[in-house]
Amino acid sequence: MNVLYAVVALTYVIFLVLAYGIIIFTNSEQDKSEKIINKAFNNAYSILAFCLLVVYSLFVLPHIPLDYQTTSYLILASKFLSVFTLGGTLFLLNRRRYNR
Repeated sequence: MNVLYAVVALTYVIFLVLAYGIIIFTNSEQDKSEKIINKAFNNAYSILAFCLLVVYSLFVLPHIPLDYQTTSYLILASKFLSVFTLGGTLFLLNRRRYNR
């Protein structure tokens, strides 16, 4: 039952972050908004890939016994971390007036 609440919270956070990304895309200049969104998604994807690699390596190692429920919690936590990275990067780059 706890996984259900975590999935609902994750969905809510994803919708909030994507709505913020849409607001950035529509209210900023096209070149600036594309740079901000590309940089934010690249950061989020790299964090997600790294976290999933850690979860996979923990699952494969024979010395660390993980059941499927713990593995699903770790995967869910890695998705939360990547979504928070996406939102934080969008916020910081938008506030900083990204000009690179």
